[in-house]
Amino acid sequence: MFYFLLDNKSLSVYSQTSSKQNLTLTYKAKLHLPILDTTSNSKKLNSIIAQALDEISEELSFTNNRCSIIIDDSLLFHSIIIRSKKFKNINEQIKNESELKWGKKIKNLYFISEERKTPKNIFHSVAIHHFLREKIKLNFNNFGLSIKYIIPMSSILTSGLKSTQFAVLKNGNKFQFFGNTRKGFMLFSAIFSGQKKTVEKRIGLLDLPIIKKSDLEKQGLKFIHFNRIKIVEYLANYIFDNVPLLNFNDSNKAQILSGDLKSNDSQYFPSPQRLNHNKFIKNLSSAILSLLFLAIVLSFFSNYDFLNIDQNQATIDKKNKVNNISEEVFLINPSDYMIANLLNIKEKFSDIDTFYILENSFIVNGESIDINKDGVSYSYKTKINFNDLLIRLFEIENDLKFKVFSDESKDPPSQNIVLRFENIENSFIALSEINKYSNISLIKATFDKSKNSLYFYLTILK
Repeated sequence: MFYFLLDNKSLSVYSQTSSKQNLTLTYKAKLHLPILDTTSNSKKLNSIIAQALDEISEELSFTNNRCSIIIDDSLLFHSIIIRSKKFKNINEQIKNESELKWGKKIKNLYFISEERKTPKNIFHSVAIHHFLREKIKLNFNNFGLSIKYIIPMSSILTSGLKSTQFAVLKNGNKFQFFGNTRKGFMLFSAIFSGQKKTVEKRIGLLDLPIIKKSDLEKQGLKFIHFNRIKIVEYLANYIFDNVPLLNFNDSNKAQILSGDLKSNDSQYFPSPQRLNHNKFIKNLSSAILSLLFLAIVLSFFSNYDFLNIDQNQATIDKKNKVNNISEEVFLINPSDYMIANLLNIKEKFSDIDTFYILENSFIVNGESIDINKDGVSYSYKTKINFNDLLIRLFEIENDLKFKVFSDESKDPPSQNIVLRFENIENSFIALSEINKYSNISLIKATFDKSKNSLYFYLTILK
């Protein structure tokens, strides 16, 4: 396991030495631009993260390794939410109140939140810029790393604290204080310069405590001092002990309720022996409404011209090849090469007007280029069903259009899907997501900037 710490100006990696079990700083890469200056520019943000990882990869081998990434809180947005009965659930309330607080910024933010056992009904919400989260996931996956956690530093610092304690970070004369007080999460800073003291609260419901510099210099239980290596060591222990931590790598919602991780696992309940007539009638009514809704959706999507193109036949013709893909999760197939080449064209072409790729054909801006089969390594892949895939893709692009062509007659049965993206950047993020799963293959991809058309043709084995 590698542990990364990302702040505004650097990316550090920590790992265990071969002779000892303790963690050490292995490498620290200085970012070419500050993160906060690039969150509105996805290309620059992608470039600085990729360059830092490339620099570190010259010292370490990342392929087929797991990692956890700590995000410095200077890159994040914090909120305190007091639960209200006016809203259906806490996620709806967080979205509503965050919109009032952050305004138009909210559309670019990805939220996670927690409610500790003390106090209840007060949620600490943390947000990360959508571009920053996706560029982290994209680049770390491209370097062969499987991400376990993308975690706010504050979640590590406060998880083991009592309500009367504060975690302290020191940088020269400036001290940062983190706490889970009796009124929820609290973050503030203090600067000691000679006899002068400046205290600034960033967030929290309690009044600022009275702090003397002499109190910080004492070895006591109220102020727990941390440095970077201690933060990483605490994270390693928390992961080993399954301590609940906020994780940007998981779903966009409240993750910790009453101090415990909210389980997303589906549960099975056996049906009773006797027929429940009321439940039967309700289920029948739901089925009829679902069929009506499905008919409306299908009629809606059938109006799009892109669904009636001749190239759909190419997807069907290629399906037999995909059906023969091995079940081995480490297999490299033509889809992997195609996706890898698409993800790398931005490095070769400063401006992309068109591209067209098949298994043995790759044309960019009218220029035919060879499909590079070097640099694609074995990686562990899981499977995903069609519904879960769509949920993930719609999180990437809300305006995504699609059409499905199922074929149950084949063995194994499959679904051919046509996806249309409005945004080329989103399409590359979606490609990285698609590439995680062994039962999905890219058959063809086309892009024409002048026609604002970008299509992916996929086959999903059921």
